[in-house]
Amino acid sequence: MAGCSTKAGWEYQPSATRVAATPLPVTVAVEHFQDQRGTENSRYFWVCVIPLVPFCTSDYKRPENANGFLTEASYNFRPSDDLAQATSAELRQAGIFREVYVTDRTSDPNAQLAIRGNIISTDWDGTAYSYLLGPYAGLFYILGLPMGSVQDTLTLRLELVDNSNGQVLWTHDINQSYAKTEGLYYNYAEDFGYPQMFRDGITPAIASLESFLATQPPGYWDRMRTAPGATPHVE
Repeated sequence: MAGCSTKAGWEYQPSATRVAATPLPVTVAVEHFQDQRGTENSRYFWVCVIPLVPFCTSDYKRPENANGFLTEASYNFRPSDDLAQATSAELRQAGIFREVYVTDRTSDPNAQLAIRGNIISTDWDGTAYSYLLGPYAGLFYILGLPMGSVQDTLTLRLELVDNSNGQVLWTHDINQSYAKTEGLYYNYAEDFGYPQMFRDGITPAIASLESFLATQPPGYWDRMRTAPGATPHVE
């Protein structure tokens, strides 16, 4: 009944380009995010095949390692990489730095600043409705009753770090949620809201970052640009 559809995956389109008046003359390296999520994945959708059971649930801390969602079979997601790439793309679109790229290195010597991310939660919680009918619940689905509901959460912490001394200059927490009730004729195959949640969360994060950057004296960024060992990034 659950997870009988297709394989879904992370797909992200950054926000529209916003050109800053004067980009700061520094390079920013976005490091692959650190994964601090729990590891428990609990799947109990199979209970819904038992007659007289009204509903059943599945709860995944790491949905990319799970099989069997409400309407999808699996989710192709690499949080540490995908979220770092999305952050880099949004920062480039914002145009507030001279250069932004994703790096495999910690404290990349080619960049004056680093963006670090900590992934705290990507929880997926689903409830399937069986209407006490066990394997015959599909009759109600055909009539338009909901198949079930999902709720996703995305919790991240972003940090801007001075690579010269490791000092954390700015932090921002992203806390987003997503909920859908799904049926055969509405919201079908909308189990996952991670791209939408990230886009909703990164917009105020970048606004907060811009506000912080604007409070620093211009000479602060000139000092970083001329710091010893600072060289342009080369792909």
